[in-house]
Amino acid sequence: MSRRFFSCRTITPRSTNRFMNLVCPHCRIALDRVFCCPNCARCYPAEYGIVDFAEGAYYDQFDDTTSLTPEHREGLQLEVEGTRRRILDFYLPKLPPGARVLDCGCGNGVSIDLLIEHGFDAWGNDLSQLRKWQWREREHRDRLVVASALSLPFADDFFDVVISSGVIEHIGVEETAIPRYAVKPRPDRDELRAQFMRELLRVGKTIYIDCPNGAFPIDFWHSDAPGSARRHSLREGFLPTFREIRALAPDAHVEALSPYKRLQFKQAAQHWYGRVLGKPAEWYFRFMPRVVAKSAFNPFLIVRVARSKMQ
Repeated sequence: MSRRFFSCRTITPRSTNRFMNLVCPHCRIALDRVFCCPNCARCYPAEYGIVDFAEGAYYDQFDDTTSLTPEHREGLQLEVEGTRRRILDFYLPKLPPGARVLDCGCGNGVSIDLLIEHGFDAWGNDLSQLRKWQWREREHRDRLVVASALSLPFADDFFDVVISSGVIEHIGVEETAIPRYAVKPRPDRDELRAQFMRELLRVGKTIYIDCPNGAFPIDFWHSDAPGSARRHSLREGFLPTFREIRALAPDAHVEALSPYKRLQFKQAAQHWYGRVLGKPAEWYFRFMPRVVAKSAFNPFLIVRVARSKMQ
């Protein structure tokens, strides 16, 4: 592989030194100044200051010649406000001041700009060509890496907190959107999800995982249209339950939190049930005890995983 470093912008002091913070996802050896591994000789390209560890294995296909539909562009714009609510309203108050934070599966990367703006040492990763294209607009794109959540380019214990929103349910499954949304588990689903949890616990001390609750019979997040309701079998094998997430980290302290302020029903409000149920649900979440938060009476899981001191 070529050892050239491609960059389309002036390198700031932060990005000049950041090679010290990145490791080879295969060897976990610190990379040199052109993002090459001194052990296995793999070199990772960088454009616009964004280092790409995917080695071509993206989960989507996108380049500058790809045309986005108006509906797709509208969805991407809605994501921006959703990211702001997710970070500012829910996660920001839970983070220790000045913590080093990874948003694993950060999507549009807006979260990283927000966290850095509020004094956190923030990084983000995603395994998408579309996201890499979006990241060119981010102020701190040098803190964004194209990398799999199953093999992160960060050293052990690098982060105080790892946030992973809407990622775990997509691991180990096959999804299709045509002619209608459908999903089925792969034979290696459990193995891949266990690897995902091990990787998050390797790089972070405290982990927040959020996703729709597989024990709840209605899914408002994966369907034919944003915010629409999809009934699903409790044996579908797609959305995890609290018990399944807890089983992935048997030696850690695992607890469920209420999704109060994490769910704000903005997209669901486009439908009659979102307008009718939005306010009652807000009060329900506000006073939800943790025993209910991990049960089938909660549509959306927020799971906090803290490593034991012996790990």
